Amino acid sequence: MGRNEKQKGTQIQFTIPGKNNEHEGKMKWIVLNECLYIGYIDVWSRYLPDSVFRSPSFRKQGTVPFKINYCFKGRCEVGLNSGTTTFVTGDEIALDYGTSGDGKKAFFYPTAEYEGIEVIIVPSEKLSSEISIFGAEKTADNLIEKLSHRNEPVITVADKRVKRCVEEIKEDIQGDYDTNLLMADIIKLLLLLGDISFDADKRRTYCTPSQVDIAKKALEIITEDLSSRHTAAELAAKFGVSESSLKNYFRAVYGRGYNDMIREIRMKKAAELIISSKKSLGEIAEKVGYQNQSRFSDAFLKYHKVLPMEFKRRNFKEKIK
Repeated sequence: MGRNEKQKGTQIQFTIPGKNNEHEGKMKWIVLNECLYIGYIDVWSRYLPDSVFRSPSFRKQGTVPFKINYCFKGRCEVGLNSGTTTFVTGDEIALDYGTSGDGKKAFFYPTAEYEGIEVIIVPSEKLSSEISIFGAEKTADNLIEKLSHRNEPVITVADKRVKRCVEEIKEDIQGDYDTNLLMADIIKLLLLLGDISFDADKRRTYCTPSQVDIAKKALEIITEDLSSRHTAAELAAKFGVSESSLKNYFRAVYGRGYNDMIREIRMKKAAELIISSKKSLGEIAEKVGYQNQSRFSDAFLKYHKVLPMEFKRRNFKEKIK
């Protein structure tokens, strides 16, 4: 191989349709060998399509994999084998060795916006020889040993060095990647994670399946018809819980308060309709739950920092350029 030629592993790419087809997301995986996978995930949907899980490249391994997940933005649900659920959010890194669920149910992005890096490491003798440089295999073994005594992943805010490392991994995957460079990235990441704290995060929120289910179903009711307004008290009664409980479930799952979350959904939908439809501003206001156009304009200005008419004018000018 010539000096300037780059070694390539198997590349797997998926196109991920966004919710309401507003955005198009993607997943790009590089299979370095049978024990090392590294992927970049950028999705604008709450669920991954079935095609991802039907891919033969992701058939279930006979050995429990060691998984490293870093979240750049958004939220990712982590269903634990214990039956509870927690969430990885922006700038957090999660280390897991067999304590979280697998398959389709293990991938849910509550805010329909997620960007992250995932490394899947399958322990084996081949792995040890591949990452033996600078003692990275010992670091991996130590991390796996510590994780094997836990019933949940280690999830913590990444330090500056880890953040820089995953940014480099992202750039290397997105660019004209070289498997040698990606292997070096993984070795560097493992060495940096050797000092990670295994202390329990007392601030972390855990939800039961029923709590997560209530939050998801409540959001489905709200978004099915934004012209109708549903109070938290009304929805709470529907699910047989208190209003404060429903609001707590919302904040735990979506990372936002009930009212803030609904306001954001209305305002994003309003902006979409202004750009893509021929409806009047009055019709759009009603469509997203505002009978009073003045209140709609005030809410739009507060969220988008521009009045609806000015927003429409700016986007019209962009279209005709």
